[in-house]
Amino acid sequence: MELLDRNYYRMCEGRRLIEEADRNPNPELAIVLAERLRAARAKNDEEIEALRDRAADFERDANRLDDELCELQHKIDVLELMISQRDETIEELKKGN
Repeated sequence: MELLDRNYYRMCEGRRLIEEADRNPNPELAIVLAERLRAARAKNDEEIEALRDRAADFERDANRLDDELCELQHKIDVLELMISQRDETIEELKKGN
C-alpha cells in the first residue's frame, strides 16, 4: 500500500500535498515532498548558474565599454588640445598682420 500511496502523491498538485501534510502527515508523503523539493532545488541551482554566467557576460561587456569610453575620452582630449593650439596660432597670426 505504501508504494501506491507514494505514486498517488506523485500525481497530486503541490497545493494538494501541502494540505495533506497538514491533515495527515506520513512517511510516503514526506518522501514525495522531498523528491519535489530536490527537483525544485536542482532547477533553481541551474537557473542561478545561468544568471551568474549572464552577470559575468554583462560585467565583461561593461568593462569593454568602459575601455572604449576611456579611449574615446583620450581622443577627445587630444582633439581639444589641437583646437586650443589652433586657436592660439590663429590669434598669433592675427596679431602679426
